[in-house]
Amino acid sequence: MNPENRNLAIGIAVVMIVIIGGYAALINYTGLSTPFSVVMSESMQHDPYESRIGCIDTGDVVIVKEADADEIQSYIEGTVTGHRSFGDYGSVIIYERGFDQNPVIHRAIIWLDWDGSKWSSPDLVDYTGEWYCAEGNSRSTNPYNLEGMLHLKDVTASGKNVTVNLDRMTKNSGYLTMGDNPIGNTNFDQTTGIADGPVPMEKVKSIPIAEIPWIGAVKVSMKGDNMEHAPNSIPSLLMTIVTIFSIIILIDVLNHKNTLAKAKEEKGKYRF
Repeated sequence: MNPENRNLAIGIAVVMIVIIGGYAALINYTGLSTPFSVVMSESMQHDPYESRIGCIDTGDVVIVKEADADEIQSYIEGTVTGHRSFGDYGSVIIYERGFDQNPVIHRAIIWLDWDGSKWSSPDLVDYTGEWYCAEGNSRSTNPYNLEGMLHLKDVTASGKNVTVNLDRMTKNSGYLTMGDNPIGNTNFDQTTGIADGPVPMEKVKSIPIAEIPWIGAVKVSMKGDNMEHAPNSIPSLLMTIVTIFSIIILIDVLNHKNTLAKAKEEKGKYRF
C-alpha cells in the first residue's frame, strides 16, 4: 500500500473509532439506546416563522437522556432557581400520550400535587410572578389549596396569560405543560386537549439536553410535512455542509502544499 492510501485508511479508521466511541459514550451517558429525536412540529419555536439556534425548531434533532425527576425543573421553579433550557426558564420534557399518538416535546410549566382530595403546588411557594385561583367570586393565592380556575399571568418568554380548570382535569400529580410557540401554543396542553391531566413522571419518556440545528429537516421534508415554519432550516443545513467540506478541502490543500514544500527542501539538501 502506498503512503497516500495508507494515510487515507488510517484517517478513515480514526474517524470511525471516534464516531463509534462517541456514540457508545453518548448511550452510556443518556441511558437510552437511541439518544436522538427529530422535532417534527413547530410547537417549541420561539419565532414561528424561522429556525433559531438555541431553541427547539421544526427539523432540529435533539439529544435526549433518560428522565430523572431530580433533574427536571418547571418553568415556575426555574424563575426562582435560575435554571434555563432552550431559551427559557425550566426544563423541556418529552412525554407519552398513548393510543398510538406521537410523544409530545413541551416545556414543563408547573408541578401540581394531588393528595386525593385537593390540589397544591410547591412551585408556587416562592414564585414572585402573578397568579391566583378563582372559585366563584373568590380569589385565592394559597399554594397548598388550589381549586377552581388556576390563572398564571405573563409566563414564558412570550408573556402568555394561561388558565386551567382544575376541577375538570384527571386527578393525579404531574406537570402542566405547554409549547413555547407564541402563536400556536397559547395555553396549557391540559386546556387545549393535548393532555387530559397533569403529566406524571411515569409518562415522561426523556428530557432533551442539547440541540443539533437543521439536521432533521430532510427527514421532515421526506415525510411530506411542511417546513414553512422554519424555511431557513434546509438552506442553513446546506451552507453548513458546504462550509465543512470547504474546510476539509482547504486543510487537505494546505497539507499537500506543505508536503511538496518539505519534499522540495529535502531534495535541495542532496544537490552539489
